[in-house]
Amino acid sequence: MIVTVHQPNYLPYLGLFQKVARADVLVIYDTVRSLGDVRIAGTSWSLQHRKMIDANYRKAPFYGSYASELQAVLKRPWTSLAELNEEMIGVVCRWLSIGTRRVHASALPPSESADPTEKLVHFARSVGADTFLSGEGGHEYLDEGKFTDVRLAYDHFRPTPYPQLFGDFIPNLSAIDAIFNRGDAATGLLKTGGG
Repeated sequence: MIVTVHQPNYLPYLGLFQKVARADVLVIYDTVRSLGDVRIAGTSWSLQHRKMIDANYRKAPFYGSYASELQAVLKRPWTSLAELNEEMIGVVCRWLSIGTRRVHASALPPSESADPTEKLVHFARSVGADTFLSGEGGHEYLDEGKFTDVRLAYDHFRPTPYPQLFGDFIPNLSAIDAIFNRGDAATGLLKTGGG
């Protein structure tokens, strides 16, 4: 079984969703203190974000197919940034037909170690995984020697160009860019096989 772990980011890029699609379980790293403490004040941010997304994507070929659901999520009275981000990740996973099971780190037994790599290995063991799937950035911070009974694998995301609204292809934008511009075909931009 393959597990990947990620903090809930706001409207992440396709690379995260490729990694999630390749995993059997996504552990949502909701126990990171700084993230869990971030509160959303007021509602003016919501209107600003909805207007910005609408202004940039209303002419995208598939925006109309997804806009009302996205707008409805953003209109809800959120107080926790982590909860909003997690909801958005779930919506985008559904749009990309990703059925990976999601588990909260806070629902797992706590790690006895403060070491970041050991925490990730602990999460993998806790869900019964034999493989931990990291993004390429893991090369920079993971202590690979600590993966003894759990295999460490890296996902190598390479953006596939697709038509965008404004000129030349810009890689690594939010996954909603691909969805609004490609619709259901955005799923084909994810490479879910090995490597």
